[in-house]
Amino acid sequence: MLSSFFRNALFVLLLNLTVKGVYLFGIERVVQNRLPEAEYGLYFSLLGLGMILQVAADFGLQLYNSRTLSGHRHLLSKYFPYFLALKTILGGVFFLLLLVAGYALGYRGAEIGLLLLVGAGQLLNSLVLYLRSSLAGLGRYALDSTFSILDKVLMIAIIGGVLLFAPGALSIELFAGTQVLCWALTAGGVGYFLRRQLDRFRPRFDRATLALLLRGGAPFAIAILLQTAYSRTDAVMIERLLPDGAYLAGHYAAGYRLLDAINTVGWLLAGLLLPMYARLHARGEPLGGLLRLSVHLLVGGALVVSGAVAAFARPIVYLLYDFAEPRTAAILFYLSLTFVAQCLNYAYGALLGATGFIGRMNYVFVAGIVLNVAGNFWVLPRYGAVGAAAVTLLTQSFVAVTQAVLAHRWLGLAGRTVHWAGLLLLAGLMPVAAVLVVSLTALPWALQFTVVGLLGSGLAFALRLLGVRELAGLLSGE
Repeated sequence: MLSSFFRNALFVLLLNLTVKGVYLFGIERVVQNRLPEAEYGLYFSLLGLGMILQVAADFGLQLYNSRTLSGHRHLLSKYFPYFLALKTILGGVFFLLLLVAGYALGYRGAEIGLLLLVGAGQLLNSLVLYLRSSLAGLGRYALDSTFSILDKVLMIAIIGGVLLFAPGALSIELFAGTQVLCWALTAGGVGYFLRRQLDRFRPRFDRATLALLLRGGAPFAIAILLQTAYSRTDAVMIERLLPDGAYLAGHYAAGYRLLDAINTVGWLLAGLLLPMYARLHARGEPLGGLLRLSVHLLVGGALVVSGAVAAFARPIVYLLYDFAEPRTAAILFYLSLTFVAQCLNYAYGALLGATGFIGRMNYVFVAGIVLNVAGNFWVLPRYGAVGAAAVTLLTQSFVAVTQAVLAHRWLGLAGRTVHWAGLLLLAGLMPVAAVLVVSLTALPWALQFTVVGLLGSGLAFALRLLGVRELAGLLSGE
């Protein structure tokens, strides 16, 4: 199981670093530079609203499906038509909620049109995630990983063509509409491969079965809603509460998009972890080995990456964005550190979801929402978007640490299962390494950034968070 996770994790990492790196730096960054900050800031705010309400379109079905199929794969063919029927109904509910929320927040005219485009993309994204969870539940991890980047490949081809041959035609509506098309094509591709595994592919409506699935997904739905709410309300609050909110949301989006880029890898690895944890749990096998590997890999890697990005936040944003200014760098500084907390959340969230304990975390998620919203109401008038980024770091750290502590308690896992001392030491040494490299070398900042990353990786091996022999064994399948 550990070897399977690591080899698939490496495959996912290589795929996403290649494709999504090209998409982020070659497509989305250029789009954001070409469009006015306020225009992209409005889009980013609407995207945050759509992500908060997206739980209505999914209702925990993706996680419930992944967890159930991993232990009982024969259930896929039986329940798949009912899942599709439920997704159809929930899609209508999602659009209704999106319109009501949009009008309540004061969006009108063209803003509502853009909101509907964003909502259509979120709905199709939800469908793709559900279909991919079926692939992961069947153990088709490589195929799942391939489909995880298909929408970005299509976006690179289409928007890249617009930027090269018709740059004057670029608009935020074209960008959002192309995302809808790419998600639709991806959903069709995943559905084609799944159809060969199924006896029935059309939606099937049965009140009792749909109610059963809703009850099964409810604990996950509540958890997803609460988690998304405390991590995505900041963009909406910036755009709605500050006088130049759309403009500032554009700067916040610049930092958040870089966080999203590196965060995608952690999120995808968590998607691999959930069915693997579920299978181990269903068989009654120990969970400690997979937990140790996932925490060391995710959190150790996050400490190295976030430490390097935080140390060079200013030159990074000035290199990537034409509109960058000092507060853009400050936003990226805080958000890059958030990556560590998010990776800790991914490792333990997958564990709790697979073992049926995620519902117990809802009280902690509610506390995270209160902390985030109250914190933003206090900091936004005083510190603007930079304060919102700091509140995001505080909120994510609180939830991550609490979740890890409770997971060990509820599952009876010893604290020494994870090498916490090594992780804390790595966290303390990363800023020291950055300061020494900057002060003792006269290299260009890009080379200094690379040196800091290499030093951090070396420290991770030196602290035995991962060993060369261990990695070689995992790659060879031993």
